[in-house]
Amino acid sequence: MSKSRTNAETLRTVLVAGDVTNANFTGADLELGKGGTGASTAGAARTALGVAIGSDVLAPDGSAANLTNLPAGGAEDFVASGTLPNGKPVVLKSNGQVEVVAETGISQSIPAGSETVFNAANTTSISVAYDPNNANKFLLIYRDVGNSGRGTALVGTVSGTSMSFGSEATFSNTGHPNTFAPSVSFDPHNANKFAFAYQAAENNYYGQVIVGTISGTSVSFGTAVLFKSAIIYEPSLAFDPYTANKYVVTYRSPSNGEAIVGTISGTSSSFGSVVTLNSGLTHTPVVKFDPNTANKCVIIFKDQNNSYYGTAVVGTVSGTSISFGSEVVFNTGNSGFLSLSFDKNTANKFVVGYLDGGNGEKGTAIIGTISGTSTSFGTEVVFNSGPSQYVKVAYDPHTANKFVAIYKDENNSNYGTAIVGTVSGTSISYGSEAVFNSGVTNYLSISFDTNTAGKFIVVYNDAGNSNYGAAILGQLPTSITNLTATNFLGTATAAYTNGQTASIMLKGGISDNQTSLAIGSTYYVQPNGTFATSAGTPSVIAGKAVSATSLLLNGLAPAATPDEIPSQTGNTGKFLTTNGSAASWGDAGGSVNFIQKQTASPASSLDFTTSISDYASFILVCTHFYPTTAGADLYFKFNDVASNYIGLLAGVKYSGQQARAEQFTNSMLIAKGLDNDSAKAWKASGKIEIFAEAGKRKACTGTVGYYSYSYAQVAMNVGGGWDNTAALTKITVYPSTGTFYGTFTLYGVKTS
Repeated sequence: MSKSRTNAETLRTVLVAGDVTNANFTGADLELGKGGTGASTAGAARTALGVAIGSDVLAPDGSAANLTNLPAGGAEDFVASGTLPNGKPVVLKSNGQVEVVAETGISQSIPAGSETVFNAANTTSISVAYDPNNANKFLLIYRDVGNSGRGTALVGTVSGTSMSFGSEATFSNTGHPNTFAPSVSFDPHNANKFAFAYQAAENNYYGQVIVGTISGTSVSFGTAVLFKSAIIYEPSLAFDPYTANKYVVTYRSPSNGEAIVGTISGTSSSFGSVVTLNSGLTHTPVVKFDPNTANKCVIIFKDQNNSYYGTAVVGTVSGTSISFGSEVVFNTGNSGFLSLSFDKNTANKFVVGYLDGGNGEKGTAIIGTISGTSTSFGTEVVFNSGPSQYVKVAYDPHTANKFVAIYKDENNSNYGTAIVGTVSGTSISYGSEAVFNSGVTNYLSISFDTNTAGKFIVVYNDAGNSNYGAAILGQLPTSITNLTATNFLGTATAAYTNGQTASIMLKGGISDNQTSLAIGSTYYVQPNGTFATSAGTPSVIAGKAVSATSLLLNGLAPAATPDEIPSQTGNTGKFLTTNGSAASWGDAGGSVNFIQKQTASPASSLDFTTSISDYASFILVCTHFYPTTAGADLYFKFNDVASNYIGLLAGVKYSGQQARAEQFTNSMLIAKGLDNDSAKAWKASGKIEIFAEAGKRKACTGTVGYYSYSYAQVAMNVGGGWDNTAALTKITVYPSTGTFYGTFTLYGVKTS
């Protein structure tokens, strides 16, 4: 073998055997085309290979700001419906497309749509109310003269500017079926529940209340309950927005004006005591509750004993009782067709509409303000220069300072007419009159839809159309948004036109095309499509600002039923519970519930009136109590709905010891012969347990044990053979003489 051949074979063997190493390799850097990196350092190799850190690939601690043409994380593609501005919030439509959040302006329209006949017969005494818990639903109560004057109820449904109706349901079918002057109101705390008061011809023209329920387009009724076993006129009923199941009825008796508090239980009502609101002849008393102040209402009336002046008084409801402040005159003429409405958006403000008999019977309105237990008024402002009958006023619950007045305009062929009033302070300005019925119009009533901005319904007797019952819709100027509590999808990642495929940054992602954000602040989607740090209506969280230009979008998916805590109004002492899908307030079944705490410092008596009718058993905790007169006894007594003080115990214990029986006519003895030295008074809490038979208020016969203390002895009247099923309305603690000190806390015991 030649020497050259031998060398070649040796080289081949070395290469094949892998003997080329860093130590014996002496050539230049192996170029990329030969499988090398063309570099002798790692950095140079990465650059040569196109994977340089910081320029070709993202550094471990680097920023993605310089990356381009990459799909956004959390973004998805949708078809744009209309123009989508860059960075603006969008909502998902039912067809799967997206549109920008925006408001649409709606102009005023009176009437809005065509007149609809709801009863093709002579229809009088009409009252209407929208259901606050049932969108687009309203209820009519009226006297159907074409059906022997029977009281009738009818559910209406609004769709756009059209109305449809369910089947009529009569509630006065026996004896003399005529029904007069019904007044209906919905309980805002009980879905689909309403009550109405009326003069019942079938029951000697006495005052009655019926509780009813809406289901779809049908109505069902409970049993009629008397609130006044005597003839009454012109009842008015209004629910308390702060206390569930509570309402007030006002009415004219033959000699004065009266009021009574009613309480709903299921489909029935119970009542407190009748209270005189005005000792003279009182015409057209109308009651409405202040939606911004707990348990306060205003009653207006025409006071015949004071020259028929228009008069107002504030009522305060406590338990099943109502008390009144001082009367205030708002019109020194013969006031007629009185009507009242509160501004939900302005605290303590209300409007009164009426026919001013002292000024040519012109249609007039005045603004009133509640302050404590009194009212003050601005200046009367005429809205119709001619005689105006069947005046009714109603505030728009969605727009502050706007109300509508409707009336029969005698100067314009008795046509049904409406006018919009705008309030500034206690001044009123008016728009132009709008005729909604070109015929003689009687028995007018109006109600705003609490679920749809600016929309209201007017109902009336259309004498130009055979006296049929008719209804028509109206619309005040407003803006409607396409944003709901659940349809916010995300933000547009760029600007898009109608029909384009749009990339939308979904909730959970970062919207980095915003401006002027306050870092760390939570932002809300506004109804007009902007972002703000305060909630709009509806309240929709957009997300949190992580920089001046970046918004971390809220990633919480909307629940099928919103998880917000339900309204706390009227739910004192209750606890939060759930049925698995919705939160609600409930009573603690089978447990002790706080009712009321009061302190005598000193006092002649203490009355407990809050919800005691809900319980059959009580615990009264007494702390550091003593009289101002030495030797005085301390008593407590019960008051039933007929204002009788009664003894009604089936057993009494004091601090674990049995008490003996001592007979008293109307009360029970807590402590006998108390020392008036506060240093000797009981400083530890004492506890009195009061037991009554559930469902009844019943005493037992016999004597139980006796126990005495150093400065007082305990004895309780457990009676003998007394029995009464009347509901309790009040527990009173009082001394036998003089006044007394002490703190007293009342608890009710739930047995189921």
